[in-house]
Amino acid sequence: MRVALISSGAGHVSRGIEIWMLELARHLSSACRAELWAGREPVGGPRPAVWLGNVGRDSPGLRSLPWERRYQAEQLTALPKALWALRRRRMTVAYCGDPYLAWNLKRFRRWHGAKVVFMNGMRLTPRWLRDYDGIHLLAPPYLSEAQAMLPPEKAGRFFAVPHFADTERFVPPTPWERRSAREELGLPAEAFIVLTVGPVGSVSGKRLDHLAEEVAAASSTALLVSAGAPEDGAEAVRARARRALGDRFRELGRVERDPIGRLYQAADVYSLGSLAEPFSIAILEALASGLPVVHNEEETMVWQTGAGGVAVPMKTPGAAVPAFRKLESDPVLRARIALAARALAEARYAPGPVCAALEQELRRVSERPAPARR
Repeated sequence: MRVALISSGAGHVSRGIEIWMLELARHLSSACRAELWAGREPVGGPRPAVWLGNVGRDSPGLRSLPWERRYQAEQLTALPKALWALRRRRMTVAYCGDPYLAWNLKRFRRWHGAKVVFMNGMRLTPRWLRDYDGIHLLAPPYLSEAQAMLPPEKAGRFFAVPHFADTERFVPPTPWERRSAREELGLPAEAFIVLTVGPVGSVSGKRLDHLAEEVAAASSTALLVSAGAPEDGAEAVRARARRALGDRFRELGRVERDPIGRLYQAADVYSLGSLAEPFSIAILEALASGLPVVHNEEETMVWQTGAGGVAVPMKTPGAAVPAFRKLESDPVLRARIALAARALAEARYAPGPVCAALEQELRRVSERPAPARR
């Protein structure tokens, strides 16, 4: 089996899909013969086997367009080289999480000969996805939804395997490591720090401004630290966060993958204001780092965090305030949830078992009969 991990944004941006592809390229076994196909070479990432040479969504020529149009252009300019490479390199499986790119790879699969597996990290509906050779869902609730909506012959193409977190790289800190991480980042040694990681703006629905207002109402001393690149609407979101917290809002901007483990070690709690997440890799990294996670009471997020999470109705203003107050005032409770978070990361999200399960599903897809190549 030869698997192409195709990401139009890898090397251009570092969001959930791109990070997942880079981590897969590092951790899939040699038996899978996986190759990273990226827009350009990622900083600090594995070297791509194929450079797609596409236009990045943040290229100057695209900045006047809405985010969705920019992302579409990024994917479609990657398509020609991806199609030729699939045919020339005779790949068994094309694994992709970019919807426009994956849909077009599916259209031409008789020509290039590879099975196309879509990683649904965007909560697209099962009916839209049903004609792929395989559909990778990220949690059991998504699989149950697909099985309820589709006939068995279509639902059988869906499978659920979670993302993973590098449990050797993301680890709970010792007291000395936490102090050291805060010193490196210029954060107060004794502050109660709530961390959130993800794009800042209005496109991704992270609701950083709502989270800032919850932290401000919960404590007069807590800090909210945000790490993430700006997107459309970023300045308005930042302004609301500053109005709520003043200098207790610390924005770090985009943080590269190598030092981000230290950022988790500097925090006391991880949180996000999203009402729903397809499957947040940042939450997994927080769990592995031993951070309690305060999040919305949405089914998939509750499954994802288990005993390491504190679910609240984030849609309701003030609903997260008691959770933050309790976690700040009760270090024993915080430590108990932190232990549960780390235990869950080791049991459910360690790279080895997750990659083995994904490889098994990709092999199952690759062994299905395929139409003859044109």
